[in-house]
Amino acid sequence: MRYVPVVLLSLCLAMGCGSEGDNPTQDSGILEDSGTGQEDSGTTTPDSGTTTPDSGTTTPDSGTTTPDSGTTTPDSGTTTPDAGTTTPDSGTTTPDAGTTTPDAGTTTPDAGTIPTSCGIPFLGDPNGTPDFTITALGPNWMTSPAVPLTQGSIVSLIEPPQGGRVSFIGVRDVINMDPCGVFLLGSLKDPISNKRMVDSRTINLERSPDGKGSSADEDYFTFSNVPLCPNNWSSMNLFDQEYELTVILQDKRGKGLQKILTIRPACNVPGEERECLCICKQGYRLGEPCP
Repeated sequence: MRYVPVVLLSLCLAMGCGSEGDNPTQDSGILEDSGTGQEDSGTTTPDSGTTTPDSGTTTPDSGTTTPDSGTTTPDSGTTTPDAGTTTPDSGTTTPDAGTTTPDAGTTTPDAGTIPTSCGIPFLGDPNGTPDFTITALGPNWMTSPAVPLTQGSIVSLIEPPQGGRVSFIGVRDVINMDPCGVFLLGSLKDPISNKRMVDSRTINLERSPDGKGSSADEDYFTFSNVPLCPNNWSSMNLFDQEYELTVILQDKRGKGLQKILTIRPACNVPGEERECLCICKQGYRLGEPCP
């Protein structure tokens, strides 16, 4: 009998070995398959796909986590007010020039509202050019509005209250002048000797419905009473000859003008012709009897 040392025996027992000739070693087929004894590495180690979450799931989709820039940032068209709304329309802010500046026709006061010293409304426009027409009393002591004096017109030689013969020279259609205290001058000049007979006076003009001024037919003091006869001044007869007539009209504001015509005085008042021809002839002497 062979003796096996204790140590070896213990080792053998531990390893399952028997005595010589025996078959102490278990069939390797009985030994657990290494795949069974030890966990299959595929099983023991979790599948990386399972253990590690899918990056697509763990990490949120950037499109979802980060808000859409179009939503986060307000639309610039909404944040910034429309320039046309913020800035008022220039046509509304600035008043219309036609409304701000009064019409020139309204700014200039009506002539009827311009104060005058005699209460007669102003004739026309104070800034306008003055004008008038020369007129004269006829044989019936009336003017002829339809026939103004022109070159070569006949002017009557009329007996005034003081005697002698005069020509009553007046004005009408006076415009753009103050009618109060107007200076009126009438003169007749001998074209040969250049001597003149003159009458001047201050008058108030009569205002007609058309807004123009004139001498008043019923008031001969509003006419220049140019003294012509007895004729002791002219080198010609006063009748049927041409003389130069000058008329000056000027208002108190200094506006005025002068007009000159050539006229022919005439002894044409019914019933007075004979005496007129006598005292108005050239060379008549004062006090000389008339036939």
